[in-house]
Amino acid sequence: MTTNNLIEKGQSFLTYSATLILSQLHLLRASSDRRHQTAITAAATLVGTWSLYRLLFSKRKRHVENIVPLVSGSLPILGHALAINQDPAKFLAQCREKYGPAFRLNLAGRETFVLTGRLIPELLFASRKQFSFTEGVEVVVPTKRVLHLSYDHKHKEEEISPRDKHPIVFPVKQNFKPDQISVFSERIQKGFLGMLNEKLALQPGEKRTLATWDFLSEAISRISCLCFAGSRVGNNKDLVLAMASFTQNIIKAGMLLTILPDAIANVVVRRLFSVEQQLDLLMELIVPELEKIASGELPDDEPTFVSMVFKLPKADGSYRSPRDAAFYFKEIALASIHTTSHFTTFALHELACRPELVAEMRDMISKVGPERTPENVSEIPLLDSFLREVLRYDIDYLGLHHKALKDVVLSTGQVIPEGSLVVAALEDAHVYPMDPPPAGMKPLDEFDPYRFLNMEQDKWSSTIGNDLISFGLGGHACPGRYFAVNEIKYVLAELIMRYNVSTASGKRAKDFPVMGMVKFPPREPLIFEGI
Repeated sequence: MTTNNLIEKGQSFLTYSATLILSQLHLLRASSDRRHQTAITAAATLVGTWSLYRLLFSKRKRHVENIVPLVSGSLPILGHALAINQDPAKFLAQCREKYGPAFRLNLAGRETFVLTGRLIPELLFASRKQFSFTEGVEVVVPTKRVLHLSYDHKHKEEEISPRDKHPIVFPVKQNFKPDQISVFSERIQKGFLGMLNEKLALQPGEKRTLATWDFLSEAISRISCLCFAGSRVGNNKDLVLAMASFTQNIIKAGMLLTILPDAIANVVVRRLFSVEQQLDLLMELIVPELEKIASGELPDDEPTFVSMVFKLPKADGSYRSPRDAAFYFKEIALASIHTTSHFTTFALHELACRPELVAEMRDMISKVGPERTPENVSEIPLLDSFLREVLRYDIDYLGLHHKALKDVVLSTGQVIPEGSLVVAALEDAHVYPMDPPPAGMKPLDEFDPYRFLNMEQDKWSSTIGNDLISFGLGGHACPGRYFAVNEIKYVLAELIMRYNVSTASGKRAKDFPVMGMVKFPPREPLIFEGI
């Protein structure tokens, strides 16, 4: 490779990197803070130099027999980014047809192993000694590293013993089951109705245009803070706003950590992208609450996520300190607010272009009586079928990131080497399922809100299976899905009964895909009209 070639490739990659970082951060609601903009520009400039260095001087990988095949057409530095961005669904389907159910792509500067169809359950049902979901996500968005850089000087997260009941998963599995939603019902209603009364009180015929994602993020954050932190602190507006943007701030910082050399990235994140203030706020509010409950100064009369963690004994019989228990609130905020807002925004865009469907739903919702609750609207079949279709249709192209902890041999005989990033082709799996759909069903690449009505086997929106892997499968499935789907259905029911929702054009707005992997809801605002 000549010097001129190196310079040309370095220049092209510099341009590409700058565009990529700026566009993605803008997509994720990047801060208008001038310090952040300056840091982003500087980071983009550094990426070209650093990545070119890694390209030229990285160690050669070990040879692996019968490794999953690499898709042809990978460009120097850019990999398959251009090809997959043009039409992600078509590109992935073509790869599957040509290379089989497993293939490799070069995406975002790393080799990615893609599993489709019948191989996806092999990933999701695999032993935790083979694949790690936590470490896979950390490869893409190093959340824990962002938290360490932001807050280790004030509070270090406890080490969880393998013998302990997991302080996040166990409380959610035990306390957020379908028949336990009533415990949180009043708080769900209070949080969302309060948001509507403050931010969207419209007279009949009055219209308002809203940035839907931002509105719903705050609304879902209100609900989450009330249910997971409790009524005494969950109404704090600063906490609500901080948690509404928490995941997005983590993603911004994490992106920089994945592309910059550690020494530079650590300084940039600590000084400009730290989430220290958000963590300070939750600790200042929740820790005193738990201390007062422990001393008897306040009654322990309201089930919350943090109180569940606080009262969960460790394997040795001891309990967590108020600080350790409160610090886990960040995890539930990360897991719930962003994802719930994401799918609720998609759902509203699907409703906005289907006024006949809205009218039919409105008629069904009105039959539950004047007082709508998460419990009574959750039983409406059409609303549930619609939400299940949103979860099926409006799904990422590639997701459920895992890291291989050892060499793994697939049922095809092909090998995924230790340390590899592995993803599932989610949309492809929903459009080309392992089990053939019932005769007479609409094509799976079309949106059909009635798809799951009157089926022989009941499939509610929280029911997981090979035809709906949005929540994962088996023991790795999201334990909070029952709470999430009931929360979304209640939010949709209230919006349907109070407003006509539309787009300016009357048509379904276009989704916003990123790097051919992630599918974000449309950025086009929605028009709300009071009824």
